[in-house]
Amino acid sequence: MKEESRKKTTSLRTQIYSKLRTQIEDGSWEIGTKIPSEKLLCEEYGVSRITIRSAIQQLEALGFVHTHQGEGTTVVRHHAKGSVHSLNPLKPSDVQEDIIKVLEYRMIVERGTIGLAVQRITDEDIAQLEDIFNTMITKHDEITAFSKADYQFHGKIAEFSGNPILIQANQAIEEVLSSTMQSIVSILGCALGIRYHRLLIAALRKRDKASCEQLMEEHIQATIDGVRAFLDANELKPS
Repeated sequence: MKEESRKKTTSLRTQIYSKLRTQIEDGSWEIGTKIPSEKLLCEEYGVSRITIRSAIQQLEALGFVHTHQGEGTTVVRHHAKGSVHSLNPLKPSDVQEDIIKVLEYRMIVERGTIGLAVQRITDEDIAQLEDIFNTMITKHDEITAFSKADYQFHGKIAEFSGNPILIQANQAIEEVLSSTMQSIVSILGCALGIRYHRLLIAALRKRDKASCEQLMEEHIQATIDGVRAFLDANELKPS
């Protein structure tokens, strides 16, 4: 997809998400009520079902709604509640602020982690990463499945570092990392992750430590920039 086309798609998804969120926050859709079906929302806003589904998935990731397969989507709260609030020692705060804090943590830890992994990784390990990456490709239109594979990819890199402290630290905040991953994918989509994971695998295959570290830093910084741009566009800047 060309850059201009990708930006238009992302902008449209963000616009629809914002419209649906406003309906919830201003009480037009009460807690416990079902929102209109995807078909009706498509007709109302004149967009594709994929765009509507993506916006609803984003609302679900931020805690506004819950979707039951075959039963529709129900409003469960009027204000965003992050699934990363259990992170210790962070105090409860806005979910978007928590996402940035988790990404800052990942920036520090994952650059060093991949620097260790690249020195110890085997061809069999890389094959595992390629299998996970292929799952990301095939599930690029399913936020939950894609984010799960994305999380597994980074978890494997920690495992391949061979450092038990890094592995245990990753496992200790597994819920925080995995739930934040889903929120990020809901906000940014899958293209950024696919691009950088492909590059990371290539650098790992070459055993290029400097490139691996640089790419990991670029990947997470691009994610931070994307989340901040989303916050600015929706006037949701962290305090």
